[in-house]
This record gives sequence, C-alpha cells and structure tokens, in this order.
Amino acid sequence: MGTLITNVTVFTNDDQNTVLHDQAVAIDGTRIAAVGPEAELKAQFDGFTDLDGGGRLLMPGFTNAHMHFYGMYARGMALNHTPTNFHEILKYLWWALDKVLDDEAVYFSALIPAITAVRHGVTSIIDHHASPNACAGSLDKIEEALRQVGMRALLCYETSDRDGKEIRDAGLAENERYMRKCQVARAADPDHLFDGMMGLHASFTLDDDSLENAVAIAQGLNRGCHIHMLEDFVDETLTKEKYGRSVVERLAHFGVLDEKSITAHGIFLDDHSRKLLADSDTIVVHQAQSNMNNAVGRADVFALLEQGITVGLGTDGMTPDVRREIMTGYLMHKHHVSDNNLGWVEYETMAMKNNPAIYRRLTGQQVGRVEAGYLADLILVDYYPPTAFTGGNFWGHFLFGMVDADVDTTIINGRIVMHNKQMPGFDEGDIAAKSRVVARRVWQRYSEAG
Repeated sequence: MGTLITNVTVFTNDDQNTVLHDQAVAIDGTRIAAVGPEAELKAQFDGFTDLDGGGRLLMPGFTNAHMHFYGMYARGMALNHTPTNFHEILKYLWWALDKVLDDEAVYFSALIPAITAVRHGVTSIIDHHASPNACAGSLDKIEEALRQVGMRALLCYETSDRDGKEIRDAGLAENERYMRKCQVARAADPDHLFDGMMGLHASFTLDDDSLENAVAIAQGLNRGCHIHMLEDFVDETLTKEKYGRSVVERLAHFGVLDEKSITAHGIFLDDHSRKLLADSDTIVVHQAQSNMNNAVGRADVFALLEQGITVGLGTDGMTPDVRREIMTGYLMHKHHVSDNNLGWVEYETMAMKNNPAIYRRLTGQQVGRVEAGYLADLILVDYYPPTAFTGGNFWGHFLFGMVDADVDTTIINGRIVMHNKQMPGFDEGDIAAKSRVVARRVWQRYSEAG
C-alpha cells in the first residue's frame, strides 16, 4: 500500500520552479506515482494511506555534495598543537584524528550526523571518509549507520600516500571492494540506497603510481574519483615540487578529471585550469563555511559557472545541514566582492538544480524533483508563505524564510524516516551517551599520539 500526501503546497523543483496549490502527491513503493489535483488523486489511489501535510510546503529533500562524517569526533576536542596554516590544520587535526578512529568510532561518526541530516531535510549525501588504521570495511560501517537512519549516500574512502604504501593499498582495496559490492546490490535493486566511487585525498599526497592505480580501478568499474583540489595553495606548491606539474594539469594527465568525478574546493584555479575542468566536464563542489573556517580563501564559483562547469555545494563536515551552507556562502560572496546583486541566481542553481543533478549523474538515481517517476525523497517543511508564493519568487522565500523553517517530515526512498519531528526507534540521548564513551577512547589515543 502506498502513501498519498494531501493538504500541501508543492514546490516541484522542475525547470520552471513550478509551485502547485491544492494538489497531492502519491507515493507507490520507492517512487512518486503521481502529482495532481487532490480530489483526482484521492479517487485514483483509493486505499493509499493518507498523510495530511497540514498546509505545509512539500519539496524534494536536499543533497549534500561533499561531506566528512568522521569530522564529528573533532567536536570539542583539544588540539595537541595550535595550527598556524592549513597544512598544519591537516597535520595536527585531521590527519591525527583519522589515525585514531576505530570501527565503532566510524559507525557513530556517521550515525549522529545522519540523524541531524534527516532533521534538516537532507536526504542524500556524498561522503568522503578516512580512517587509516581502521580502513578495511569502514565504508560498510558507515553504510550500517546510514541504513538504520534510511539515508541515501554515495561513499568513498580517502586514498593517500601520506601514511605509506601499505595503507595506500588498503585504501585502494576498500574503494574497489565497496564499489563492487554496490554494483551487485544495484543490479538487484536499482533503488538501493548506496553507491561508491574512488576516494582520493589531494594531489600533493598522492604519488604518480597511486593516481594510475586509482584511475585504473575506477575506470574499470565505470566509476569516477572524488578528490580535494586546491583547497589551499600548499596543494599547488608541493605538487609542483614533488611531481613537476600543476595540480589540475596533473589530474588531467592521469585521467582523474572526467564527467563522473568530483573535485572539492578549487580555490586557486586559473583560466587554464578552469578550461581543463570544463573540457573534461568535471564536477566542482564548493564549501564556503569550511573555507572561511580554515581561512584559505574564496573559490570563484561564478567564473566556474560561466565556463559551463557543474558546481555544487557541500558542507565539508562543518554540518550536515545544507541550508546553513547555502545562506553562509551566499552572504560570504556578496560581502567579499562588495556586490549586493551577486549570487542570487547562481546559488539557487548550485543548491537546487546542480546538487541533485550531480547525484543523478554519479548514481543514475532520479532524485531532486517532485515528479512522477522520481524517487520519493521528499520533505515537509513548516513554512507557510506570508506573501504571494510562486515559482518566480521561490528563492526569496527560501533565503529569507525556508532556511530557518523546521522540517516536520522526511521521506527517503518512499519510507517515512521522520514524521511530526519524531524518528521512531532512535533514542538520541542514548546514542549520544554511547558516542561519548567512544569519544573518550578516540581523544585519549589522539592525545597520546602527540
């Protein structure tokens, strides 16, 4: 038996930003079966369970295009050393933290942000994971946590040479194993919640043979790579010193750049590099909050978009909540460039159109619209427009109203995972208490490692 959602205003997120009033949405299994007048759908889908939307806004769930679940265990942690630049942030925080994660820490670090994501209307996440001393099976632990919540995700493991070839090889193997596992699952069920790609840290921590092996594995499985690119100029400096090429030229040379690959950040790109990205149809994902937090600079997403590059938005582990990222980035660019008109169209394009389009491109799964045939990844938002609400002014309502509105109901793959702000089966206090036990162990190891 399916579900019929009634008494809602529908934002379809189609090319025209169509807003529908006095209509309903029928969900049959994992997919949207129909969108139409409420009276007609009630007659057509007689017997479906009625879900009264209470006059709320019904819209597609959000996609987070670049996330680091494991960063949760940095929350509140005292650092062994105070970093003075981005390279030191990596060495003293992230590369030190990821080494002390174990399987249990990987699990809870995914579970808690996934719950937060559902509460904020995020229904699909592209994550980038690292745990060098708990690598084998780590993507399964993340999947286990996300499966409990019902989250849709595209996962990868962060391959790097920074901890030696043995750990590098373990990272390559974990990516390959998980990609193959997902392909088997997707062959049996095209709406399977999970998929994989080849994860890579950044050019300056990857030797030539690592890039060659990673690309060979990914291409052999018809998958792409997910890599950090020019998050700080240290990437360019050390890449040229060690390997004799600029970052983007090197990634192009080894075949990392293509239409199935994600490059995260892209702050220090010149015209030639942008052309290489555009010519290869490579995706770039922007993280304004993280870039501001690390004081590394501002990516010129407008130049990228003008080149025809698909630019999406991620949160880089700062938060699972994409709406917070949208508002922060939108204001950051306007302030930095001193242009009050900057970013209006571009931020709507990146957040509402490109993010789900990236997920569709990389997984083949139809997310991001309220339309018959699309996957039922939907949210009901406590937003009651106080002024006229149309497709033409949707973005104004979003930035100055919806961005702060509570999510009442989250539906993923046709399953109601949260309703009336309740997630059945989850005692968040108990989960947090168990996580604190794990955190004590993780922080102790981090402290002892110096």
